[in-house]
Amino acid sequence: MAKKAKHSDAVMTGILVTKFQMGLIDVEDLEQMAADNSRQERCSAAKKVLEAVRDSPDLPRQQDAHTISDTLL
Repeated sequence: MAKKAKHSDAVMTGILVTKFQMGLIDVEDLEQMAADNSRQERCSAAKKVLEAVRDSPDLPRQQDAHTISDTLL
């Protein structure tokens, strides 16, 4: 059972990192998720991502989202 929980937490952490890097969520969103204990898996993953974002200057920062029309102009 613990192995499944660790896998789920790792998957959720990866999803949040990807969303952050794509600009779909920001630090404030992560802080809200980390504070919401009703969804323990997401709360734990958000705390890990927040810690990584705050502690690592090498971690890619959130990028502005661009639409296809922006790239074509």
